[in-house]
Amino acid sequence: DFDNLNFEHGTANVLPESQQQLDNIAQILSAFPNVKIKIGGYTDKTGDEAVNKKISKDRAEAVKKFLSDKGLGNQVVDAEGYGSEFAVHPADASEELRVADRKVAVSVRN
Repeated sequence: DFDNLNFEHGTANVLPESQQQLDNIAQILSAFPNVKIKIGGYTDKTGDEAVNKKISKDRAEAVKKFLSDKGLGNQVVDAEGYGSEFAVHPADASEELRVADRKVAVSVRN
């Protein structure tokens, strides 16, 4: 999981303070050109699930686009949005708990 990749609320716009996270993954992929990854976007259980699916997909795609723009797109095999499908905490949990369910993650595929 990215530990500091944050987006504007309700959008796939990466916050400026999160740029370092994207730069870090780009550097790692550049150092290991044979590695393939899949990007997954996740949300908490609040809100409409159709919206959650879309926003999680858009956020995963935003990371994929960033990497493609850096010339690393051939290392990204897929970007998928899962919405709240894998969320652990209920919609009425505290913000402190639900924030753990809102994330973008990378998994190595080879």
